[in-house]
Amino acid sequence: MRILGIDPGTVSFDLCLLEDEEVKFEDSLPSTMVAENPEAMAEKCQSLKPDALIAPSGYGLPNRKLSEVNEREMFELTLVREGEEVPVLEGMKKFFTIIEQAGLETLFIPSVILLSSVPRWRKFNKIDMGTADKMCVAALSVEMVSRKKGLPYSEINHIVAELGGGYNCVMTIEKGKIINGIGGTLFPGPSFMNAGGMDGEVAYLLGNFAKSLLFEGGACCLTGSGNLSLKNFTSELYPEGFNAFVEGVLFAIASQKALSQSQEVYLSGRLTGYENIYAPIKARLEELGYAVSPVPLLSNKSKAAAQGYAMVGNGLYGGCFEPLVKHMGIDRAEGSVTDYVYWKERM
Repeated sequence: MRILGIDPGTVSFDLCLLEDEEVKFEDSLPSTMVAENPEAMAEKCQSLKPDALIAPSGYGLPNRKLSEVNEREMFELTLVREGEEVPVLEGMKKFFTIIEQAGLETLFIPSVILLSSVPRWRKFNKIDMGTADKMCVAALSVEMVSRKKGLPYSEINHIVAELGGGYNCVMTIEKGKIINGIGGTLFPGPSFMNAGGMDGEVAYLLGNFAKSLLFEGGACCLTGSGNLSLKNFTSELYPEGFNAFVEGVLFAIASQKALSQSQEVYLSGRLTGYENIYAPIKARLEELGYAVSPVPLLSNKSKAAAQGYAMVGNGLYGGCFEPLVKHMGIDRAEGSVTDYVYWKERM
């Protein structure tokens, strides 16, 4: 079985082709290319001849084939209001049209909030508890830590922190299932690009809140350098922006003590590939008593999310990772990402 997973990152779209358990192909395409030339990505995907494509799923759907997705569900994948345009999301829509016309089997998968393993009361007035790509990182962590320790899924307990090029996310794993998630737009501190959880009064004063604001206000903006290189993002050069970023990660992880006694943290994401970012976060967490490691991977080339996409897809199509998706309840995801919003009728 050949399953192609696509991780729609803020900086790049990563592709990972799994044939059963073996990584057969990996590639990384700039997100700008997807925005400007979605035809090229569609051609690349078709040339790999997968049995199924696990599509960039944004805020998530409950395991829906592209041919079954209605207009409302397509909106819920991106949550962009009519009249607004985000170039990369427009490129993705064109990509979906091309691959549907080509007859490529395509599946959208859920985000964290659509999983029944997360209690309803933790979902109220939330949407971003971890997008579909973040959920896939958590699934990868459960599988790989289970292998590493030689333990069944039911004995896997840890916290996953995904520090992406745009957004952060922390997810809590209890008995091999996701029981909570703090997505980038809820995060208690700035991600690299996104501002994190926003004071409601600030949102109110901003008036007509545009989608583009969700790509602003992060640590790179706080430094005053719009084109800040990740290798130059250090406490020495930008102490306030850097400390805001690091403390946000600490706040998110430490808050999970209310739900889990696990002192094990796995870090993932683009930013963890930079020692000037990874090392200080690891050191601060170790000072708090956490054991910190990178998320184990199937391959060291593609990002964890892309591998997780392919792994989850394999399981959903009855492959070797089926026990994983069934244990985590990914196959039983249901509902809509707006189901738990008090003001839903205004959306």
